[in-house]
Amino acid sequence: MVKKLTAAILALIVLFPLLYTISLSFFSMPDFNANPARFLPSKINFSGYKAALENRYFLIYSANSLITALLASIIRCVITVLSAFTFTYLEFRGKKILLYLLILTIFIPQDALLFENYVTITRLGLADTYFGIIATSLFSATQLIIAMTAAKSLSREPYDAARIDGANDYIYMAYILCPLIKSVLLAVFLQSFVSVFNAYLWPLLITSRTEMRTIQIGISLLGFAESGDKGGLFSALMIVLIPLMALTLASRKIILKALSEGLDN
Repeated sequence: MVKKLTAAILALIVLFPLLYTISLSFFSMPDFNANPARFLPSKINFSGYKAALENRYFLIYSANSLITALLASIIRCVITVLSAFTFTYLEFRGKKILLYLLILTIFIPQDALLFENYVTITRLGLADTYFGIIATSLFSATQLIIAMTAAKSLSREPYDAARIDGANDYIYMAYILCPLIKSVLLAVFLQSFVSVFNAYLWPLLITSRTEMRTIQIGISLLGFAESGDKGGLFSALMIVLIPLMALTLASRKIILKALSEGLDN
């Protein structure tokens, strides 16, 4: 009983900012100015959501974030699988040295590479493009290590049997390796999606056109803060959170199912 009560209290503490943001998104202006401060709105007010959705740039910013997050996550999953397979199953000269160099990138602060990355991307003519926004998010050494650990935990017999049957490496990865480590790949996808979707500094540097801004930058450009429309600001924040919450809830069942299948096997 004590453990359940403690877990409930901790869950409430963690969820309180989200619950309060949801409540604030339905506030009217008198609710924001109430003294003492209110936790719940005096009445449900959808004017903030209407103002956010009617802003012509809000949907553009949201679409840019969704597109870049999806592209980066898919490409990173592909690169992670290819890299994990290469370093797990193949033998070639300089394999360990290359792997160690990739792992060492974990210790390089991303902010230290901002200038060099910006110069490279602009010289390639990729500024104000989707690929320019995601170019620095296509590889993660940490996720490579996780995928390699999952791949090495598998028996090598399926790979040898697939090769004897005439299947090439790509068929093995697509039909055998990926299904066996799908929970890991899903975790890689989720982490990539959230990190790219929430990125602020790099998209701010590499985009200058209003039409290419992502939602994390765009929220401050919608004008709600300057106009004093706090309801519109919090409503916009809630709409931004919806894809992340939906993705997390939808993937939770998939992860649990994949883990349970792994335990059964």
